[in-house]
Amino acid sequence: MRTFWSQPLRRQLILANLVLGLGPVLGLAIWSSIGTVGEHRADLQNQAQSVATNIAEGLSRDLEYIDSVAQTLLDDPIVQALDPVQLRARLDQAQVGRPVFLGMAVAAQGTVLAAITSNNFKLPLTPVEVSPGAKRVRQPERATGDQERPAEYVAMAYPIKGADGVVRGSLTIFMANKRLNDALLSLTLPPGSIAVITDPGGRVLAQNVDIQRDAKRTLLGPNGSDTDAAEVAGSDGLERLHVRTMAQAGPWPIHVGIPSDIAFARATGGLQRTSAVLVISLAACLVGAWFLSGRLSGSLRHLNAAAQRIAAGDFSPIAERPMRSAEFADLQSAFGRMLQQFNASRAALDAQMGEERRVRKELESLQGQVIQQERLAAVGQLVSGVAHEINNPLQAILGFAELLQLQRDVPESVKADLQLIQKESARACAIIRNLALFARQQPGEAGPVMMTDVIRSVAELRQRRLESEDIELKIEDGAVRPVKAILTELQQVVLNFVVNAEQAIIGSGRLPGRITIRAYDRGGRVVLEVEDTGPGIADQNEAKLFQPFFTTKPVGQGTGLGLSISYGIIDSLGGSIGHRRAPAGGAIFYFDLPMTSPVPEHAAHP
Repeated sequence: MRTFWSQPLRRQLILANLVLGLGPVLGLAIWSSIGTVGEHRADLQNQAQSVATNIAEGLSRDLEYIDSVAQTLLDDPIVQALDPVQLRARLDQAQVGRPVFLGMAVAAQGTVLAAITSNNFKLPLTPVEVSPGAKRVRQPERATGDQERPAEYVAMAYPIKGADGVVRGSLTIFMANKRLNDALLSLTLPPGSIAVITDPGGRVLAQNVDIQRDAKRTLLGPNGSDTDAAEVAGSDGLERLHVRTMAQAGPWPIHVGIPSDIAFARATGGLQRTSAVLVISLAACLVGAWFLSGRLSGSLRHLNAAAQRIAAGDFSPIAERPMRSAEFADLQSAFGRMLQQFNASRAALDAQMGEERRVRKELESLQGQVIQQERLAAVGQLVSGVAHEINNPLQAILGFAELLQLQRDVPESVKADLQLIQKESARACAIIRNLALFARQQPGEAGPVMMTDVIRSVAELRQRRLESEDIELKIEDGAVRPVKAILTELQQVVLNFVVNAEQAIIGSGRLPGRITIRAYDRGGRVVLEVEDTGPGIADQNEAKLFQPFFTTKPVGQGTGLGLSISYGIIDSLGGSIGHRRAPAGGAIFYFDLPMTSPVPEHAAHP
């Protein structure tokens, strides 16, 4: 591996294409071949199954047809009476128009009473006997004594019963197997395929090859025994995909075999085309890698020379030249900017070090203030930016919701959904507006502020969070006079009260909890209280609550600046701030501010 990475770029690309391309090409070719052969084998298996099923259905129809003819004769009173004179006429009528029959015979007590034949067919010397309980007896026979040749006909005997149910004789119908052979010979099968119909004893009734050839042994092997194997090797050494099914009306086994090498033959053509495409693709990749690596190597050599010059201490500007890719062009530009920045940094380094000494002393004197303000400033900047970015898409959603409601063809159900979207978007806009207002710095003179606006803005910021924590936010707003203050500063104080109450309830595990924001006028002052159902303030902590950097929260969850900053804000506005124990056991944090003259309604809602 180390030897590979130490090679030039062009050689690496060529080797990578050969290794990573040739392996997948061979694997893909093998996978494609196996898959294609499997698909063709499945197609051949389905074809064999379809042929066997069609043969079984056709054979069952013929047997059912013969059974219906036989039943008609058995139900005839003349046949039941075994009258030799009239039996011949009934058999002649049943034979007319039925070429599938070679002949019919009625026998009783081993003697043929009446018989008809066709196509020079000779009746066997011994009639087929039936037992009293049998419905039908099938007995394949051959016109010759050659046991290796397929049966030339099948004799099917039916018991003839009188009105008393006693068997008096038998009706035998001889079916020509030549019709079955002709049907099998007409099948459309690939060369070398074999279809055989046998009786339950394994004797061949029909086949799709020359009768001089034992098709069953050719298909199933030298022993010719029945099997359900999916693939068999015949006596001719050829492996075939084998399907065996039953003609239920027989029941006679039906075997169909299709040479399995046909699947390989069919897959060969596709495999050759796939291999050719893969080889051409690999060759194209190698040519492309050779050409591309040559163009990139020149750019790399130029950048390498520049890097070597900089390493030697030469910081003069780099000589730019056309690059063969956007990445190398960016890298060359980065080299140039790096040199410019480095030279500028060197020139200002001494002055910067002197300035750093001076700034360090100032930083030491301002360290306390930075610690107190840095987190609030960071949060304010983040909130302001997020509020601005989120407000734009919210305004678009609100506008489109209003426009869609004005269309006449909008269903009422959709209008209801649009109204909900409009309502929730407006609420989200109000929250964003309050966040931006809270984060905005507002230096200057204080103005009239309604406690209602302060409470509403804080509630919109914390309502959903409190609901998710299973804490109820209750508002009791009875203040009607404004105070002279800065809205965002009062928001900060009330928000500190609410957040401290929320954390006290969650930390004590007293859920569900409740936080009450209460405002009212008292004398010439406006009072705001935040009451919670938490554990209250411990006696040893009461004297230190408003001291800077004092906190009862775990490390990393509080700075100890919230209440001290709140104290400074209220004190600067001429108010007072404090806490007391709530009647229910929690804590009440409050502040009061002097009232000011009323202002117009629009001024109270910035």
